[in-house]
Amino acid sequence: MSAALHLESEPTRSFPIKSYRKTLNIGFVAMTDCAPLIAAKELGFFERAGLNVNLSREAGWGTIRERMLHGELDAAHAPASMIYEMRLGLGGRSSSCVTAFMMSHNGSAISFSNELWEMGARDARSMKRVMTANKGKRKFRFAVVLKFSTQNYLLRQWLRQGGIDPDVDVEIVVVPTTHVVQCLMQGHIDGYCAGEPWNSIGLMEGICWCAALTSEVEPMHPEKALVVDEAFAEERHHEHIALIVALIGAAEYCDKPINRHALAGILSKPHYFGVSRDALLNALQGPFQRGKSGQSSALDAIVFRRNDANAPTEAKARWIEHEINRNALAPDTLDLTSAQIKSYFRMDLYEEAERLYRAAC
Repeated sequence: MSAALHLESEPTRSFPIKSYRKTLNIGFVAMTDCAPLIAAKELGFFERAGLNVNLSREAGWGTIRERMLHGELDAAHAPASMIYEMRLGLGGRSSSCVTAFMMSHNGSAISFSNELWEMGARDARSMKRVMTANKGKRKFRFAVVLKFSTQNYLLRQWLRQGGIDPDVDVEIVVVPTTHVVQCLMQGHIDGYCAGEPWNSIGLMEGICWCAALTSEVEPMHPEKALVVDEAFAEERHHEHIALIVALIGAAEYCDKPINRHALAGILSKPHYFGVSRDALLNALQGPFQRGKSGQSSALDAIVFRRNDANAPTEAKARWIEHEINRNALAPDTLDLTSAQIKSYFRMDLYEEAERLYRAAC
């Protein structure tokens, strides 16, 4: 992107070249897939788009949801499934939120205690054998970060690959992302599926081993989205589009291997993540150290821009809908029309921002 944005739009959607005075408050949780937000702030993408942005680190997804519901955040880094959760009131109160920008694909991993390794677990099939051998003696407890999350969907999918019924053979509990390592260390859980760098932190402390990156379970699965209220998208259209333009540029920066080392340094700052650069680089740069199970490529461990990653397509939305139904997570089966999907996942707004970004480069 050029040093200054000189943006032009279609006659019906003029894009004023100006600075927006009102500060945008954007929430995030300390997970590697929020990197485009932090890069946009630290590297001047927001400033060049005329935006004044305050990034607010939140404790977890529950806090993000509540602050969005109460209008305390203008936008948020959030699981893409939260669109359904909030629009349909699956977690309680409903809200007319939308997304016009997918922040990432992949980015999580499935890790287990060293005790399970010593018991013979190596993959889903051997995990099944361990559970069969211990039937009646103990039940294994695994954590995910949110009921409506890809971590929940993909942990369940991984378990099924070994013939393990996730609703019968194990207990799946919800633990805030930043607490999973501590809960594993204290023996409250036997494993977890969480976003980076929270697997790498446990792996580097030697308390767990990685059974799978989620990119190995479901390649290029949609992960996080930029969530805004529908009223914000309509009433502050130009700011919203400028925000997406800035994030497209930041996502492009984040996705280039040459930038990953510098990116890890930015994310590691105390007011963002407050974790080691090495823990962040495990998935950002690799090779991905998997503890007792060796190492593997981190090429697609997390994707910010490649393969049309930022587009909020109907296909991505349908994958999420399918997983919610497959795992019977909603009171009733979701059966949304194409029109409903497109009103939640706003490809029209993303395409407008993409055109402006290309024109500015």
